[in-house]
Amino acid sequence: MKKSALSVALFAACGLFITTSTFAADQSGKDAEVTWHKMTGPTFHDAAQAFSSKAYLPPPPKKGDPLFALDIAEYKAGYALKGTPRWKQATVDSDMSTPNVARIFSKPFGLTISPETTPALYRIMDYLNVDSGDYAPETAKKFYLRERPFVYFKHHTCQPLAEENSIRTNGSYPSGHTAYATNIALILSQLRPDRGDAVLKRAWEYGQSRVICGAHWQSDVNAGRFVGGAEYSRLQSIPAFQKEMKQAQEEVNHLLKEQHE
Repeated sequence: MKKSALSVALFAACGLFITTSTFAADQSGKDAEVTWHKMTGPTFHDAAQAFSSKAYLPPPPKKGDPLFALDIAEYKAGYALKGTPRWKQATVDSDMSTPNVARIFSKPFGLTISPETTPALYRIMDYLNVDSGDYAPETAKKFYLRERPFVYFKHHTCQPLAEENSIRTNGSYPSGHTAYATNIALILSQLRPDRGDAVLKRAWEYGQSRVICGAHWQSDVNAGRFVGGAEYSRLQSIPAFQKEMKQAQEEVNHLLKEQHE
Protein backbone atom coordinates (compact mmCIF):
# COMPACT_ATOMS: atom_id res chain seq x y z
CA MET A 1 0.00 0.00 0.00
CA LYS A 2 2.98 2.28 0.14
CA LYS A 3 3.99 4.39 -2.84
CA SER A 4 7.64 5.12 -3.50
CA ALA A 5 8.68 8.21 -1.57
CA LEU A 6 11.03 9.05 -4.40
CA SER A 7 8.27 9.11 -7.02
CA VAL A 8 6.10 11.30 -4.81
CA ALA A 9 8.96 13.72 -4.21
CA LEU A 10 9.83 13.89 -7.90
CA PHE A 11 6.24 14.59 -8.91
CA ALA A 12 5.85 17.28 -6.28
CA ALA A 13 9.19 18.88 -7.06
CA CYS A 14 8.38 19.02 -10.76
CA GLY A 15 5.24 20.93 -9.95
CA LEU A 16 7.09 23.53 -7.90
CA PHE A 17 10.07 24.20 -10.11
CA ILE A 18 9.05 23.42 -13.70
CA THR A 19 6.84 25.75 -15.74
CA THR A 20 5.01 24.10 -18.62
CA SER A 21 2.93 25.35 -21.51
CA THR A 22 -0.75 25.95 -20.89
CA PHE A 23 -1.59 24.56 -24.31
CA ALA A 24 -1.28 20.77 -23.72
CA ALA A 25 -4.60 19.30 -22.66
CA ASP A 26 -7.23 16.62 -22.93
CA GLN A 27 -10.57 17.99 -24.05
CA SER A 28 -12.67 15.08 -22.83
CA GLY A 29 -14.67 17.14 -20.36
CA LYS A 30 -15.63 19.98 -22.68
CA ASP A 31 -19.35 19.20 -22.77
CA ALA A 32 -19.78 18.22 -19.13
CA GLU A 33 -22.22 20.00 -16.87
CA VAL A 34 -20.65 22.35 -14.34
CA THR A 35 -22.32 22.41 -10.94
CA TRP A 36 -20.13 24.87 -9.00
CA HIS A 37 -20.90 23.23 -5.69
CA LYS A 38 -18.09 22.19 -3.40
CA MET A 39 -19.09 19.47 -0.99
CA THR A 40 -17.81 19.57 2.58
CA GLY A 41 -18.08 17.09 5.39
CA PRO A 42 -15.82 14.80 7.45
CA THR A 43 -12.07 15.09 6.99
CA PHE A 44 -9.00 13.03 7.86
CA HIS A 45 -7.42 15.89 9.83
CA ASP A 46 -8.12 19.47 10.83
CA ALA A 47 -6.36 22.60 9.59
CA ALA A 48 -3.85 22.63 12.45
CA GLN A 49 -2.73 19.06 11.68
CA ALA A 50 -1.86 19.82 8.05
CA PHE A 51 1.75 20.62 7.15
CA SER A 52 1.99 24.41 7.07
CA SER A 53 2.41 25.56 3.48
CA LYS A 54 3.72 28.90 4.74
CA ALA A 55 6.56 27.07 6.49
CA TYR A 56 7.87 25.15 3.49
CA LEU A 57 6.91 27.18 0.41
CA PRO A 58 9.09 30.10 -0.76
CA PRO A 59 7.33 33.47 -1.21
CA PRO A 60 5.54 33.94 -4.53
CA PRO A 61 7.32 35.98 -7.23
CA LYS A 62 6.93 39.75 -7.02
CA LYS A 63 6.85 42.41 -9.73
CA GLY A 64 10.29 42.75 -11.27
CA ASP A 65 11.17 39.12 -10.58
CA PRO A 66 11.90 37.14 -13.78
CA LEU A 67 9.58 34.44 -12.47
CA PHE A 68 6.74 36.97 -12.37
CA ALA A 69 7.45 37.78 -16.01
CA LEU A 70 6.95 34.08 -16.72
CA ASP A 71 3.70 34.18 -14.75
CA ILE A 72 2.46 37.01 -16.96
CA ALA A 73 3.49 35.22 -20.15
CA GLU A 74 1.69 32.05 -19.10
CA TYR A 75 -1.41 34.01 -18.16
CA LYS A 76 -1.53 35.72 -21.55
CA ALA A 77 -1.04 32.38 -23.34
CA GLY A 78 -3.94 30.93 -21.40
CA TYR A 79 -6.21 33.94 -21.89
CA ALA A 80 -5.62 33.69 -25.64
CA LEU A 81 -7.44 30.34 -25.53
CA LYS A 82 -10.71 32.00 -24.51
CA GLY A 83 -13.61 30.42 -26.37
CA THR A 84 -11.65 27.34 -27.46
CA PRO A 85 -12.32 23.73 -26.40
CA ARG A 86 -9.39 24.02 -23.99
CA TRP A 87 -11.03 27.03 -22.34
CA LYS A 88 -14.21 24.98 -22.00
CA GLN A 89 -12.23 22.21 -20.35
CA ALA A 90 -10.77 24.74 -17.92
CA THR A 91 -14.32 25.81 -17.11
CA VAL A 92 -15.28 22.23 -16.31
CA ASP A 93 -12.10 21.74 -14.27
CA SER A 94 -12.90 24.82 -12.19
CA ASP A 95 -15.77 22.94 -10.59
CA MET A 96 -14.01 21.38 -7.61
CA SER A 97 -17.05 19.52 -6.29
CA THR A 98 -16.41 15.88 -5.45
CA PRO A 99 -18.88 14.52 -8.05
CA ASN A 100 -17.23 16.53 -10.82
CA VAL A 101 -13.66 15.63 -9.87
CA ALA A 102 -14.66 11.96 -9.53
CA ARG A 103 -16.13 12.08 -13.03
CA ILE A 104 -13.02 13.80 -14.44
CA PHE A 105 -10.63 11.21 -13.03
CA SER A 106 -12.81 8.17 -13.79
CA LYS A 107 -11.72 8.19 -17.44
CA PRO A 108 -7.93 8.05 -16.89
CA PHE A 109 -8.44 5.75 -13.90
CA GLY A 110 -10.30 3.29 -16.11
CA LEU A 111 -13.07 2.72 -13.55
CA THR A 112 -16.17 4.70 -12.58
CA ILE A 113 -15.57 6.50 -9.30
CA SER A 114 -18.88 7.09 -7.52
CA PRO A 115 -20.65 6.52 -4.18
CA GLU A 116 -22.28 3.43 -5.70
CA THR A 117 -19.32 1.77 -7.44
CA THR A 118 -16.42 2.78 -5.17
CA PRO A 119 -17.82 4.12 -1.87
CA ALA A 120 -14.54 4.09 0.06
CA LEU A 121 -12.58 5.76 -2.74
CA TYR A 122 -15.33 8.34 -3.17
CA ARG A 123 -15.22 9.08 0.57
CA ILE A 124 -11.48 9.64 0.33
CA MET A 125 -11.97 12.12 -2.50
CA ASP A 126 -14.73 13.89 -0.60
CA TYR A 127 -12.71 14.19 2.62
CA LEU A 128 -9.63 15.41 0.75
CA ASN A 129 -11.61 18.10 -1.00
CA VAL A 130 -11.24 19.91 2.31
CA ASP A 131 -7.99 18.41 3.63
CA SER A 132 -5.88 19.01 0.53
CA GLY A 133 -7.96 21.70 -1.18
CA ASP A 134 -8.42 23.96 1.84
CA TYR A 135 -6.38 23.00 4.90
CA ALA A 136 -3.09 22.12 3.20
CA PRO A 137 -2.66 25.45 1.30
CA GLU A 138 -4.35 27.58 3.95
CA THR A 139 -1.44 29.11 5.88
CA ALA A 140 0.40 30.38 2.80
CA LYS A 141 -2.81 31.63 1.21
CA LYS A 142 -3.71 33.67 4.26
CA PHE A 143 -0.18 34.95 4.84
CA TYR A 144 0.63 36.12 1.31
CA LEU A 145 -2.88 37.02 0.11
CA ARG A 146 -1.50 37.21 -3.39
CA GLU A 147 -3.60 39.04 -5.95
CA ARG A 148 -5.12 36.73 -8.54
CA PRO A 149 -4.27 37.26 -12.21
CA PHE A 150 -7.81 38.08 -13.33
CA VAL A 151 -7.91 40.83 -10.69
CA TYR A 152 -4.46 42.11 -11.71
CA PHE A 153 -5.48 42.32 -15.40
CA LYS A 154 -9.09 43.37 -14.70
CA HIS A 155 -10.38 40.44 -16.74
CA HIS A 156 -12.95 37.75 -16.06
CA THR A 157 -12.22 34.09 -15.45
CA CYS A 158 -13.88 31.12 -17.11
CA GLN A 159 -16.04 30.71 -14.00
CA PRO A 160 -19.53 32.12 -13.31
CA LEU A 161 -19.48 35.64 -11.85
CA ALA A 162 -20.66 34.53 -8.41
CA GLU A 163 -17.83 31.97 -8.17
CA GLU A 164 -15.36 34.52 -9.51
CA ASN A 165 -16.37 37.04 -6.87
CA SER A 166 -16.03 34.44 -4.12
CA ILE A 167 -12.30 34.01 -4.87
CA ARG A 168 -11.49 37.63 -5.71
CA THR A 169 -9.80 38.44 -2.39
CA ASN A 170 -8.97 35.08 -0.79
CA GLY A 171 -5.39 34.64 -1.95
CA SER A 172 -3.96 33.10 -5.10
CA TYR A 173 -0.84 31.33 -3.77
CA PRO A 174 -0.77 28.33 -3.73
CA SER A 175 -3.56 26.80 -5.83
CA GLY A 176 -5.92 24.67 -3.76
CA HIS A 177 -7.50 23.14 -6.87
CA THR A 178 -4.07 21.96 -7.99
CA ALA A 179 -3.12 20.64 -4.56
CA TYR A 180 -6.33 18.61 -4.48
CA ALA A 181 -5.92 17.20 -7.99
CA THR A 182 -2.28 16.30 -7.35
CA ASN A 183 -3.15 14.58 -4.10
CA ILE A 184 -5.95 12.61 -5.75
CA ALA A 185 -3.72 11.63 -8.67
CA LEU A 186 -1.07 10.22 -6.33
CA ILE A 187 -3.72 8.20 -4.50
CA LEU A 188 -5.26 6.87 -7.70
CA SER A 189 -1.81 5.98 -9.01
CA GLN A 190 -1.20 4.01 -5.84
CA LEU A 191 -4.46 2.10 -6.29
CA ARG A 192 -3.86 1.45 -10.01
CA PRO A 193 -0.18 1.80 -10.95
CA ASP A 194 -1.03 0.61 -14.45
CA ARG A 195 -3.10 3.78 -14.93
CA GLY A 196 -0.62 6.08 -13.21
CA ASP A 197 0.63 7.78 -16.38
CA ALA A 198 -2.86 8.77 -17.52
CA VAL A 199 -4.00 9.84 -14.05
CA LEU A 200 -0.95 12.01 -13.41
CA LYS A 201 -1.24 13.59 -16.86
CA ARG A 202 -4.85 14.54 -16.18
CA ALA A 203 -3.90 16.04 -12.81
CA TRP A 204 -1.23 18.13 -14.54
CA GLU A 205 -3.81 19.41 -17.02
CA TYR A 206 -6.24 20.13 -14.19
CA GLY A 207 -3.63 22.40 -12.62
CA GLN A 208 -2.92 24.12 -15.93
CA SER A 209 -6.64 24.79 -16.26
CA ARG A 210 -6.33 27.21 -13.35
CA VAL A 211 -3.81 29.26 -15.34
CA ILE A 212 -5.93 29.17 -18.49
CA CYS A 213 -8.99 30.17 -16.46
CA GLY A 214 -7.13 33.19 -15.06
CA ALA A 215 -7.78 32.15 -11.47
CA HIS A 216 -4.11 31.41 -10.68
CA TRP A 217 -0.62 32.34 -11.76
CA GLN A 218 1.63 29.57 -13.03
CA SER A 219 3.75 29.81 -9.88
CA ASP A 220 0.58 29.30 -7.78
CA VAL A 221 -0.11 26.09 -9.68
CA ASN A 222 3.50 24.90 -9.40
CA ALA A 223 3.39 25.46 -5.65
CA GLY A 224 0.01 23.72 -5.45
CA ARG A 225 1.57 20.60 -6.93
CA PHE A 226 4.13 20.56 -4.14
CA VAL A 227 1.39 21.09 -1.54
CA GLY A 228 -0.49 18.12 -2.98
CA GLY A 229 2.60 15.95 -2.60
CA ALA A 230 3.12 17.17 0.96
CA GLU A 231 -0.48 16.34 1.82
CA TYR A 232 -0.10 12.86 0.36
CA SER A 233 2.86 12.34 2.70
CA ARG A 234 0.88 13.68 5.68
CA LEU A 235 -1.95 11.22 5.06
CA GLN A 236 0.35 8.20 5.33
CA SER A 237 0.53 8.59 9.12
CA ILE A 238 -3.24 8.80 9.64
CA PRO A 239 -4.88 5.44 10.53
CA ALA A 240 -8.33 6.49 9.26
CA PHE A 241 -6.85 7.24 5.84
CA GLN A 242 -5.00 3.93 5.74
CA LYS A 243 -8.20 2.09 6.65
CA GLU A 244 -10.12 3.78 3.83
CA MET A 245 -7.29 3.10 1.39
CA LYS A 246 -7.39 -0.60 2.23
CA GLN A 247 -11.11 -0.65 1.50
CA ALA A 248 -10.60 1.39 -1.68
CA GLN A 249 -7.98 -1.09 -2.90
CA GLU A 250 -10.41 -3.95 -2.29
CA GLU A 251 -13.07 -2.10 -4.29
CA VAL A 252 -10.72 -1.52 -7.18
CA ASN A 253 -9.49 -5.12 -7.19
CA HIS A 254 -13.08 -6.38 -7.18
CA LEU A 255 -14.07 -4.17 -10.12
CA LEU A 256 -11.00 -5.18 -12.10
CA LYS A 257 -11.76 -8.86 -11.45
CA GLU A 258 -15.31 -8.35 -12.70
CA GLN A 259 -13.98 -6.72 -15.86
CA HIS A 260 -11.89 -9.77 -16.68
CA GLU A 261 -14.53 -12.39 -15.95
